[in-house]
Amino acid sequence: MGEVFRRICVLRSQGRAGEAQQLEDTEFAAAAALAAAGTPLEAEATLQRVIAEEAAGVAQALAVAEILIPRLLEGLGAVPRLRLSPAPGAPRARAAAPAEARGIADFIDEMLSQERRAPA
Repeated sequence: MGEVFRRICVLRSQGRAGEAQQLEDTEFAAAAALAAAGTPLEAEATLQRVIAEEAAGVAQALAVAEILIPRLLEGLGAVPRLRLSPAPGAPRARAAAPAEARGIADFIDEMLSQERRAPA
């Protein structure tokens, strides 16, 4: 469920609200239904916790990417064409080309997976 919501957050950050909504209505709804355990109140608390954790993780990754990507591009001698800017309610990324946007999503997924593998 968390992985699906993370993809939703990344899609929203890329301005792809329609795709995010479709994913939320299909895969996320199905994952949430499967993950629902215990009382309705407990299931809702779990759902809200997952949503909050994943949204925070994506926001944090976007903030790091906003700082890191231009520096990496400068170090490679490339002209930074990527601009990320936060928007109310959800982080948003703006990319000059679809390939760059996909690269950011991959970068975010990798950061989050490394974070989860790190010992507590």
